[in-house]
Amino acid sequence: MTEIIRAFTPELEIRSAAKGGDGRTIEGIIVPYGRKQRIDSQLVEQFARGAFNHQLNAPHRVRFGREHISLGGTLIGRAVELRDDSAGAWGAFRVSRTPAGDETLELVKDGVLDELSVGFRERQNRRLSDGTIERVKADLVETSVVFAGAYGRGAVISAVRELAGDPAEVDEGHVCTCGAATRAAQAAQILAGLPVLPPPAA
Repeated sequence: MTEIIRAFTPELEIRSAAKGGDGRTIEGIIVPYGRKQRIDSQLVEQFARGAFNHQLNAPHRVRFGREHISLGGTLIGRAVELRDDSAGAWGAFRVSRTPAGDETLELVKDGVLDELSVGFRERQNRRLSDGTIERVKADLVETSVVFAGAYGRGAVISAVRELAGDPAEVDEGHVCTCGAATRAAQAAQILAGLPVLPPPAA
């Protein structure tokens, strides 16, 4: 089954000590409900409320990364809580005490990283009268903090507890619409065009 990647920009927050946290839990809406988004020239989609409800009791199975793990990102933790909210699917993610985890927390606190992207497998879809594909049921595989995502300001980190790219096929059958694969390809093309410098003189 193909894993699909979508990015949103919710209001992310780091849960503070005043809110019962230790500064290592990032929380926010990970997927907005009922929000139509053009993914490419062929696809407009939205998520139905409750699309991930069958997973609410097993949040620990959802990985948390910095950029998508399947696209070369880094695993930095896992979900500790998932909830069905009127605005969308809400999640809380525990960031591990690793160099990458610590760095990510600082980037989120500074507002440098504020978008979330989800990797999911579709299970049930329906086509609406205007042609929009509504994701009625899907399996949430991973959530990642990313630099830019397909849904713009739709899914931003709301708390830490103390741009759309072109779709591109990537390894393992993943479909990326968050722009990461396109940016990586552009960077590789630029690097390939740079001249090779001679070794330093002895």
